[in-house]
Amino acid sequence: MLELISRAAFEADVSRLDVAAVRRWGWEIVSAEYPVLDVIFHHPTAAALRLRLECEQWNELPPSIQLLRADGTPVDAAPPSTSSIFHPCPHPVTGRLFVCMRGVREYHTHESHLTEAWSNYRGTSGNDLIGIVTQIYRSWKKTVG
Repeated sequence: MLELISRAAFEADVSRLDVAAVRRWGWEIVSAEYPVLDVIFHHPTAAALRLRLECEQWNELPPSIQLLRADGTPVDAAPPSTSSIFHPCPHPVTGRLFVCMRGVREYHTHESHLTEAWSNYRGTSGNDLIGIVTQIYRSWKKTVG
């Protein structure tokens, strides 16, 4: 039953993707099939950034996000960011570089944010799947231009 609820919430969020905005922003949707939303941010002069959101149990849990190169291999350095949401050190649980931002599972499970429960943000403005991806994109875009 939880999977059906999670799938429905995922599909409702993904259905709100604005195709014109995605094209204008230079996003490429690699996959938008439950439980994975896989998005590449392209840029004319900077290396592309790919986010793979693993959304099982959405939105009981926030998505887990992998930072990847366009080809799907893990990044080996934190992407540029003026807001420092791209943590430069590996997450203590996953061992991967991660997005340190409300709405991302790695943030809410990091030892320095354990008091910031996802339930405090779930359902609030900007904390749906598209809002989370857009926040990450805007942070990345501020740095790469």
